Amino acid sequence: MTKGKGRNFNKLVVALCLLSLAVFGFCSLGIVWLRAEISENANKCGSLEDEREKVNRKLRALRGQRSASMRPTRLAALVKGRLSMPSASKQFYITEVDMKSRLSFGASFIDSVRPNELARNFAQ
Repeated sequence: MTKGKGRNFNKLVVALCLLSLAVFGFCSLGIVWLRAEISENANKCGSLEDEREKVNRKLRALRGQRSASMRPTRLAALVKGRLSMPSASKQFYITEVDMKSRLSFGASFIDSVRPNELARNFAQ
């Protein structure tokens, strides 16, 4: 009977060894697959970062162009000959009393909400 128990024990040991080898093999393949996925995602992230930098450079260039085109000297050059200051005969000034009479809210409403606001706005 000792030979039968020994053979069963050997079969069990061999089966356990094969099972552990299979588990470790599958785990190793899983680790290799995960590393390949990580490497692929890292490459995608790198290309996306490069693309983002290109877009940022283009955006900075466009912002620079816009700020250059919005300079007062450039704007003045664009409208030169088309726009001019009105003559003194075409300018008129509105006093606070005139403004209050033209607004239909009434003087008490204007005085209570924003005192001296109209005078400051028209003095600018």
